[in-house]
Amino acid sequence: MIKSTPFGSPLFGDWNSSVLWALQLSTEEGRAGSQTLLPPGQVIMLIPVSAPLRWREGETQRRTEPGSVVIVDTREAKVVCEAGPGTDAVLLGMRHSSLTSLLEPFRPGLASGVRELVYGPATRAEVEARPEILGQVVPALRQPPVSGAARAFWYESQFKALLSLLCFVPARGEGEFFCSRQKRLARVRVTRTKARLEARLDEAFDLNRLAAEVGCSASYLSRTFSATTGMTITQYLRKRRVEKAAELLVTGRYNVSEAAVEVGYQSLSHFSKAFQQVKGCLPSKYEAA
Repeated sequence: MIKSTPFGSPLFGDWNSSVLWALQLSTEEGRAGSQTLLPPGQVIMLIPVSAPLRWREGETQRRTEPGSVVIVDTREAKVVCEAGPGTDAVLLGMRHSSLTSLLEPFRPGLASGVRELVYGPATRAEVEARPEILGQVVPALRQPPVSGAARAFWYESQFKALLSLLCFVPARGEGEFFCSRQKRLARVRVTRTKARLEARLDEAFDLNRLAAEVGCSASYLSRTFSATTGMTITQYLRKRRVEKAAELLVTGRYNVSEAAVEVGYQSLSHFSKAFQQVKGCLPSKYEAA
C-alpha cells in the first residue's frame, strides 16, 4: 500500500506544510516494501548515500545510484519513493513556487536540464554529485552544528549550497583540467564501488561484474580504488565484512557461525582468520569497545 505520509526520520521541517524540509532514509527506518507518495507541487532532491535509491515516476520504475542526485518536480507526475533493507538516502524538498523565485536572478547560469525542470516542461534532472556533497554536506545535514532558531537559517543555507554545487554551469575559464576531472571521476567510482560492496557483503566477490557496474575496466578500478583508499578492494571488503560481523555479534542474536554466513563467509576458519587480522582477536573472544 502506498502511503502519502513521510517515512524515515525528519531532519528539518514538515513536507506538507514547510517551505523547505529535509528527511533521511536509512536501513533502520526503511522496511521492505514500504512506499510513500512524495508531496505534490514541490521540487525534491533525492540523494542516495551508500546504496541505490529506488523510486517511481508515474508508472516508470527508476533507480538512482550513489554518486548521482536526481531532482524531481512533483507538480504533474506522481513520484513514489521506496524504502527497504539497505536504503540510505537524504531527501530535500522546497515548494516549486519558492524555488522559482529563489533562482530567478540566477536563471541564465543554470544548467540546461535544471532550467528545464524549474522553468520548463521537464519533470526530472539527474546530475553528478560532486565529492563534497556526500563527504561534507550530507553528513552535516544529518548532524547539524546548530540548534534552536538557528536551524531554519542553517538548513536554508545548506539547501542553497546544494543548489550551487548541482545546478549551475561553470563560468568560462573555470572548467576542470583533465587531471582534475579524472580525479573527480575516480572518487565517484570509488564511492559507487563501496556502495555496491556494502549492499552485497554476503555475496561472492566478482571484480569484473563490479567494474562493469561502475563503468570502467577491472584493472582501472583496482588501481583507482587502491590509490584513493590506500587498500585493495579485497582488503576493504574483508574489513567491512568483519566490521559488520562484529556488529552482529554484539547484538547477542548471532553466534559466530551465523555472523560469518551473514557476511559471506562459508568457511568458519577463513572467517576467524580474517576477523583476527582486522580486530586483533578471535570472533569468539570479541567484545565491543
